[in-house]
Amino acid sequence: MQQSSTFHVYNASAGSGKTFTLVKEYLKIVLKTADPNYFRHILAVTFTNKAAAEMKERVIANLRTFSKSEILQQKTDMFLLIENELNITEIIIHQRAAKVLKSILNNYAAFNITTIDSFTHRLIRSFALDLGLSINFEVEMDAKSLLNEAVDALLSKMGEDETLTKILIEFSLDKTNEDKSWDISRELREIAQLLLNESDRLHVEHLNEKPLTEYLDLKQKLIKNQKVFERELDKIGKKGLEIIENAKVDHKDFYYTQFPKHFQNLINNLESVSYDPDKGLAKSIIANTFYTKNKSENVKASIDAIIDRLIGLYSNSEIIFKQYTLNKLFLTSLVPLAVLSSINKSLDELKEENNIRLNAEFNQLISKNLQQQPAAYIYERIGERFKHYFIDEMQDTSQLQWQNLIPLINNALSQEGTSLLLVGDTKQSIYRWRGSEPEQFSKLSYDGNTPEHNPFYIPKGIVPLDTNYRSYTEVIDFNNKFFQHVAGFFNKQEYADIYTNENQQRFTKKEGGYVQLSFLDDLNGEEKEEAYAEKVLELVNMIEDQFNLNEICILTRTRKQGVAIADFLSNNGITIISSETLLLQNSEKVIFIINLLKYLQNKQHKEAKFNVLYYLYDHFNLTDDKHDFLKKYLDKKDFYITDFKEDTFYSLSLYESVEYIIRTFNLNISADAYLQFFLDEVLQFSQQKATDIAAFLEYWDEKKDTLSIVVPEEKNAVRIMTIHKSKGLEFPV
Repeated sequence: MQQSSTFHVYNASAGSGKTFTLVKEYLKIVLKTADPNYFRHILAVTFTNKAAAEMKERVIANLRTFSKSEILQQKTDMFLLIENELNITEIIIHQRAAKVLKSILNNYAAFNITTIDSFTHRLIRSFALDLGLSINFEVEMDAKSLLNEAVDALLSKMGEDETLTKILIEFSLDKTNEDKSWDISRELREIAQLLLNESDRLHVEHLNEKPLTEYLDLKQKLIKNQKVFERELDKIGKKGLEIIENAKVDHKDFYYTQFPKHFQNLINNLESVSYDPDKGLAKSIIANTFYTKNKSENVKASIDAIIDRLIGLYSNSEIIFKQYTLNKLFLTSLVPLAVLSSINKSLDELKEENNIRLNAEFNQLISKNLQQQPAAYIYERIGERFKHYFIDEMQDTSQLQWQNLIPLINNALSQEGTSLLLVGDTKQSIYRWRGSEPEQFSKLSYDGNTPEHNPFYIPKGIVPLDTNYRSYTEVIDFNNKFFQHVAGFFNKQEYADIYTNENQQRFTKKEGGYVQLSFLDDLNGEEKEEAYAEKVLELVNMIEDQFNLNEICILTRTRKQGVAIADFLSNNGITIISSETLLLQNSEKVIFIINLLKYLQNKQHKEAKFNVLYYLYDHFNLTDDKHDFLKKYLDKKDFYITDFKEDTFYSLSLYESVEYIIRTFNLNISADAYLQFFLDEVLQFSQQKATDIAAFLEYWDEKKDTLSIVVPEEKNAVRIMTIHKSKGLEFPV
């Protein structure tokens, strides 16, 4: 008798035995059949290489344990569960495990536990010719480097392509007006990151259809529109003030002078204009409050006589102001969109020239070209027919990836004895930059009849894995109460549901945990940064007698925060490990040295000189106006402010010259781990490779994204990482 197909969604919170469950269900499928090659019909996809490797290792480790004769005398928890749930004898499990293990090891390429990116790549490879791709294309994993190369290629065309030059100059001027550096390379690199987000890629493709001249023409039209709207608002403002003046009503007679202020803002302060119905003039109009009760009857009568006309002008101004705001939004977005389109074209040229493709574009290619293909045809091309699908970290699976998988899964589930198992936790949806949406898994993990809740034609079972076996009772209890509390602040009930009753974790009798909340005063800028770092140091010092430093992990929201704390702890004698926060290029001092080296290597390098001047102005407490300072020194040879002498610099070796920069610009007033490691890097380069500045700068450009303050992993040191990097890891503190 054939078994029916099954579809299960596992809500798996942190520490709830998710990987154990995945491995158990995988083993049940391969051990319930006498066919040792049945594993070929299972596709298990997860989000990271590490997670895929861990699942593979656990499957093989369990099969190896099951195949040993000792298992019959001393059964593991996994063996007992499978024996009970499959309802087959221990001897059969033992014998089948040995055969399956041998088959997997002999056909390891068919052991399909992989990342979703790897499976996508496999699909693309199989359909390369159909998609117009070279059959031997290469996948560029270092997307950031390729984007940087595309930006550099774009900048190299300045002066050659007239329209592109105009666009880039406009972009540079806009940034200068925002009081940002005229050096737009960093801004361009940040914008280019949008090309890696599959949610944005589709829109960017549409931009490619527009010639750059069209952007410039549209900008001129928008500027004209802006001036028209400003004149109209100015006219309304003057008309309103004229009506008030003719009625001989003093501005102070109006409730909080709201009407006169509004009309004055229309004339000379559009940034302060507001139509928010919950405050200000809009709220007063709704409440019919135009003057205070203590005003004389004459004043009230005078205002009442003109109020309808004033409200009419207010309403007209609101309509025009909305058009003005929308026009302004288009205007400020236009040049960045043109720049993004140009970068995308530059990227396409690079990919064609080098016969390479980015992982980020694969899902879009499949969606556009393969989603409508019959599933049987796709299976035929990739050489496998999957009957069972496991999708781990479903909350991080992008919408496009999920939509691409649905036809294949649907085809499988239409047959007897097939299955789909989804595992995820909406609370852990942290990869939105890749196109994931927490709502996607949230809907799949609740009952419902819409395609969003269940895109398949079979019933769905929802299984909560709600016991946390990893953390202490006190920590779990705190998290439950905390999330229950903050859920009340969500506007959308569906978001609140993610953190409330059905998602509360159960705990074991594992007691001894501790949670402490500390609140700091509302500080700004550097004061806030320093206060956080001091508090972290205080806590580390408080517990270092009870725990080794390598048992402590400090999590930060951003890399920048991690850098600040790492620097402070390091300067206060705490050994730290953090490859992501301790990149040498995160240090302003190191970047200053690099820019100065670039300028001294090539005096025509205006960008480097400009950045040097920026640093000097910001760090030497100069009283001049910044723009005056930059203008004054940009074309001067002697601009160093300190005792730095070029003749002395050029007479020294590479290592000595860097030391000279540090000394003359007072970069070493306080201990700085970044400078020390940078000096070590310079020394090592000088001893092993070359001693000239040009060679070192080339080396720096190649390696800057990986050079960091390094401490051996086994060393007794505090770890610092961002919340994203900590996912799936555990530490005592």
